Amino acid sequence: MIEPSGLFRLLGDEARLRLLRLLDRERLNVTELTGILGLAQSGVSRHLCLLKDAGLVIEEREAGFSYYRIAPAVRDRANGFGSLWPLLQEHFGAAGGGPAGRADDARLEEVRRMRRENFEAHGAGADERRQIVPGRSWAAWARALAHLLPPVRVADLGSRSGSSRSTGPPPCSRARAGWPAAVT
Repeated sequence: MIEPSGLFRLLGDEARLRLLRLLDRERLNVTELTGILGLAQSGVSRHLCLLKDAGLVIEEREAGFSYYRIAPAVRDRANGFGSLWPLLQEHFGAAGGGPAGRADDARLEEVRRMRRENFEAHGAGADERRQIVPGRSWAAWARALAHLLPPVRVADLGSRSGSSRSTGPPPCSRARAGWPAAVT
């Protein structure tokens, strides 16, 4: 459990309070939170890490994404902080009426709308709640279509990662990473 002075320092940051307010309303990932709050991804991740370490937020992994939400122990007052949750909810209600709160709410509604549209366009049946992630489906299509191509020689020009070896088509005869890249 975090010390009270550490908890007060943690909750003394406006960005963290905005994060908690949003996570009270919806389970969100870092990309969505970055878009809503207008903060850099590294800053949002750092704040989430601190909130998670304090036991205020939990992380759930689904379909290659990490989603964050308020820890159930905070709402149930089972985390040793006692009446912290009613105080936070009171603050969230007051903050929602301010300009930053209204802007966050509008952007949260936009995220919800985009989720609905993506789910309607790419989701499965009504019983299935999981979304198909476009980035991952494109990679799968690229690998599948690569099998239709004739064998080729591939050069990984300058990335130094050798990633074309792992994502290139199976008939690839040889790939070499590094600088200068050469095909033989």
